[in-house]
Amino acid sequence: MCSDDDLIERALLSATVFKNEETLHPAFIPSKLPNRESQLIRLSHTFKPLLNDEGAYAVNVAVVGRPGTGKTASIKFFGRALEKVAAKRGTSGGVRFEYYDCFMFRTKSAILRDLLTERFKVTSRGFSDEEITSMLNKRLLRENTRLVLCLDEAYLLGQDLLSLIHSSEVANHGQAYISTLIACRTTDWQNSLSFPLSGRLNDRIEMPPYNEEELYQILKYRTELAFHGNIVPDDILRMVANIAAATKNARHGIEMLLWAGKAADRYNVRPITPEMIRRAKQEVFSELRSDVLYSLRYQELLVLAAVSRQLKLEMSQATTFLKVFESYQIICEEYGATKQAMPTFRKTIDALARLGIIGKVVESIGGGQRGRRARLTLMDIPVEIFDERVGEILRRRLAEDGEPEEK
Repeated sequence: MCSDDDLIERALLSATVFKNEETLHPAFIPSKLPNRESQLIRLSHTFKPLLNDEGAYAVNVAVVGRPGTGKTASIKFFGRALEKVAAKRGTSGGVRFEYYDCFMFRTKSAILRDLLTERFKVTSRGFSDEEITSMLNKRLLRENTRLVLCLDEAYLLGQDLLSLIHSSEVANHGQAYISTLIACRTTDWQNSLSFPLSGRLNDRIEMPPYNEEELYQILKYRTELAFHGNIVPDDILRMVANIAAATKNARHGIEMLLWAGKAADRYNVRPITPEMIRRAKQEVFSELRSDVLYSLRYQELLVLAAVSRQLKLEMSQATTFLKVFESYQIICEEYGATKQAMPTFRKTIDALARLGIIGKVVESIGGGQRGRRARLTLMDIPVEIFDERVGEILRRRLAEDGEPEEK
């Protein structure tokens, strides 16, 4: 009989369908972006002034589109190429591209301090945001370096976004070294950014949804990068492209392929079958980026766990704020976590609502009673699966760090 060590070794060293699994992960940026050539060319024309040695002029651009239309991949791809072209051309000082996911960096202060301390290796402790901005501008001026600050899901910054863009507007003529490239969903642009950014952008580039044939080309390219030959038959690719076309989300299709590949390894099945894709469709949801939950703060995860638990207990689509608060207190006790007071708890609920992870609807109490109350719900994902994923992340976070210190 095999020991546990032998079982683990056998599983670790077993054959896999993947040639390079990483190429299906959200952070991976491929060497080409099918069906986004025109948007990349437009970005290039707009950022041309950054290659000019005579003076420094800020460029501010927004990339807007539905989820899964290639916004993040395109801006990262472009930023990497821009740096290379500037270096190859010998642009004085060069161009530096720095990417921030605003799910993780939600304030101007967090971005500026990380930028100065982690990216430029200069201490930011004890300085105000204005002082850090001044230090950064002086550093860029001294090195004659153009900085492109890329802000993904930029709507989460609120008024701080305007402040970051304004930092280049107050510079002297020919000395605006900080440009911004922002990305956001169409609904967030229309609801939060369209009016305040009016007149402050050099260009706004739309990312239209992919059609089924374009999705097939994207999935075929990613399959060639990720899998060994004959693992994903063409009819399976067509099936995934058809499902992704219904949600208009390329990331949805890529994550289904990743899930199916994992299942093929787990059950030692070759090639991937239609049944695996049907199961992947049930397990992978286009409404939520797979990395969003992992970027949440510890207290936000505890609150999410309380929402999902209360919805499971009530077997309903929505529940009240007070009931979630009661569940939250119990969950904090289970995890040995510090409990938030009611005002702070409300702020955490509001933050999760802004992130689009939970829904918050304010309605009249009814029954002849005066007043209003908030009802909370989750996005269109089965509550059992949501509860399982949040619980898994919480247990992992607790095992790795204990109760992490909130920043």
